[in-house]
Amino acid sequence: MDAEKIIKPANGYLMLVIVLGLFFGGIGFSIAQEHPVYLIATFFGFIGLFGFILVNPNTSKVILLFGKYVGTVKQNGLYWANPFYSKKKISLRASNFDSERLKVNDKLGN
Repeated sequence: MDAEKIIKPANGYLMLVIVLGLFFGGIGFSIAQEHPVYLIATFFGFIGLFGFILVNPNTSKVILLFGKYVGTVKQNGLYWANPFYSKKKISLRASNFDSERLKVNDKLGN
């Protein structure tokens, strides 16, 4: 990896409506029509549920596809990416470290 690549996946709220529509629509049509072809839509809706990413403040998500770096999501929010991506959480908080006590003298030399 030469440099960090910042990406912006699909809007999670729009994809939530689409994925839930596929999932419940496939179930509803397969029951109403009594035809198993609609279960394919239910299957794709179920697989799509694994693509959601929630990025909280002071964190980011690194996205990998079978171990290969795809990019980093840094903006906060709900996103949807390929369900086959693996998503790793990275903290962006400033880390403090403990150091030795510093000797400070006041005006009187204490």
